[in-house]
Amino acid sequence: MNLRLAIYLAWRSLRHHLNVALATVLGVTIGMTVVGAILIVDHNSIETPIGGRSEADERGQKVAGAAAPGPAEDQQRAGSTGPAHGAPQRILRIAFEVGKETPSSPAQARFPTQEGQARSGLAQDAPPTRRGEEDYQAMRLAVRLASLMSFSVGAVIVFYTMRFSVASRSREFTLLLCLGERRGNVGLSLLVEAALLGLAGTLLGTLLAFPLASLLIGSGISTTGRVPASDFAVPWPELGAMASLSLLIALLGVLGPLRSLSRMRIVEVLQPRFISPQIDAGNLAVQGFGWLAPPLMAAVYLAVRPFLQSWLSVVEFFIFEAFFAGILAVAILWWMTPLLRGVIRFVETLLRPLLPLETLLVGQRMRLTSRKLVFTVASVTLVFSLLTALHDITRALKDEIDRWSRDALDPHIFFQRNSNVRHDEAALREALDGRGLFFFRMSKKIGGEIPIRLVAAADVNPFLSAQGRPILRPGKVMVSRTLAARFGLSVGDRVVIFTNSERHRFEILDVTDAVGFFAEDGQYVDLKSYFLFSDGNPLFADSLERSLGEYGVARKRDGGMPGVADMMALSPYYRAVKRGSRLGKWQKAEIDRDFLVFDFILLMTVILAAVGVTNNILIQVHAREREFSVLRTLGVSRGQTTRVLLVEGAIIGLVSAVLAIALGHTVGAISIAFLDRFTLFEYELVFSAQATVLISALVVTTCCLAAVYPALVANRVSSAESLHYE
Repeated sequence: MNLRLAIYLAWRSLRHHLNVALATVLGVTIGMTVVGAILIVDHNSIETPIGGRSEADERGQKVAGAAAPGPAEDQQRAGSTGPAHGAPQRILRIAFEVGKETPSSPAQARFPTQEGQARSGLAQDAPPTRRGEEDYQAMRLAVRLASLMSFSVGAVIVFYTMRFSVASRSREFTLLLCLGERRGNVGLSLLVEAALLGLAGTLLGTLLAFPLASLLIGSGISTTGRVPASDFAVPWPELGAMASLSLLIALLGVLGPLRSLSRMRIVEVLQPRFISPQIDAGNLAVQGFGWLAPPLMAAVYLAVRPFLQSWLSVVEFFIFEAFFAGILAVAILWWMTPLLRGVIRFVETLLRPLLPLETLLVGQRMRLTSRKLVFTVASVTLVFSLLTALHDITRALKDEIDRWSRDALDPHIFFQRNSNVRHDEAALREALDGRGLFFFRMSKKIGGEIPIRLVAAADVNPFLSAQGRPILRPGKVMVSRTLAARFGLSVGDRVVIFTNSERHRFEILDVTDAVGFFAEDGQYVDLKSYFLFSDGNPLFADSLERSLGEYGVARKRDGGMPGVADMMALSPYYRAVKRGSRLGKWQKAEIDRDFLVFDFILLMTVILAAVGVTNNILIQVHAREREFSVLRTLGVSRGQTTRVLLVEGAIIGLVSAVLAIALGHTVGAISIAFLDRFTLFEYELVFSAQATVLISALVVTTCCLAAVYPALVANRVSSAESLHYE
């Protein structure tokens, strides 16, 4: 083995194919930069202590629609009224009785999910739970997996470069063998070449990860939606492990080329070749029952899905569905080459009247290299399918907030009673009637595991009657949707509260967010969680009823939005503190802020996908230098050469767009179904035709732009140099 010669050959190859080498290094760099930056950001995110924050300081309270409780609420046990208001009765335990019309499902009770997790009730001495912690960890896992996807796309670029560098330089290698060089030395040169590319990309990516992670942390971006830690800590073991894996992946990319080199036959490579027989023989369509495999798999899964859903836990079922989606994606890849050929025919039919020569050249060449394009199409499909899935998930989260806002936020203005102002009930009623307002006077809210708030029955019952709902009386209780999901409650069930002296039963009248919510600073999941009792219950007579009227919520009787004049009408008695419509916009803005980390990953990965397409076309350009030179001597213009490569990029984009939309919506549907069952909120998949068209257009545009630089390189090819005999 001649290491010196191998290094010389590798360095000469990298200098001769400098554009391809730079594109490969850039691919490894971006992948390593993304995963390195996310590892650093994640390390600084998990160090953040759990605690309540004001609205101005919150970052991402809506991770999958949930968050963790603040310290003030953690200190209160199971809704104890005694410490806060000096009541003689202290809540010791709360339990639930299932109504006759709504029996619980034993299968559902076995699921390890946040829904119904406290169905058996809570005791006063039970330790407070970190509500929403599972959601934080779910988001953290999703961010890390997304960064690994970017890393994987970089690995695909390395694999593709090394594999097809052998195919494009086969004549060069066989000439070296004819001159007496050993196959081992030629193979060693490939190994050195891969090591240089991997090492350069890994080192550069690792160095860039530090300032980028610092910028993300400084912008308040984290992997959990919380505010990242102020101290900049670096996970050196994880970074070192990922850097080693990056270099190892680059070296593993040589295994396939080395195998091809060992089997390369000099006579077959150097003899004249005619591409037309290869095109005719290359019938790449899936044969036999191959077309039926993906739809049959999907049909079988849909048939057994209800049984799996009842047998497996929520997490197990999600993992199984994700695994099945991966298998289905691989099966769909069987359709890639036939789909590619179909798109080629479509483009030929569409463009032949306008670009007859370019259409002919593109069709012939892409049919010949269909199998080589699989890696490129797969990497682009992977990137944009994740983009599609993330859009579906974000849309589901925003729709959940929209639905909640329509009930709890948008129609309301939230007030606090003015201190040292004499209350005039008649004047207040006159102002409310004059402005056409419903006004609900409420008490303070007991936080903790059993959040409780009182509302004046005389205020809320006219609204409930107008809505056609049963009125709230002593002995009844209304429950917010979030809290009902946590305890597995429904209308007709009974809430049993045990105190130090007696037991109190309350029948659940309704599960709704239309009344009972008050806009306070705190965690998203806790703000949406409350039991709403009326005044007149003996349990709260000496405690919460003392604060009844300190808070108020106003809404228009006709369903419209309250305005400034409505606030002024109540100003002698109550001061407006927040407007529900503004809070709804703020909540959606917070969702956007939470997902900035995903936007960063996807932006970098889209760039990485463009680099991959560019690298693929560049390799094809270098392999086709003689072809372009022959075409140039036959009169093909530089503009026609540019259009040929742009059409090839568009075809790659069209195929990738079709597959990305199919796989992306599948992954999005699975993720939303998991969130809907795992969290305390209601998520639904909403298909957006506009977003689908925009993402498809982005795929095609990215691939077309990626073909511009290779087209410029192709036009700089010297015909005299390319056509001389080796």
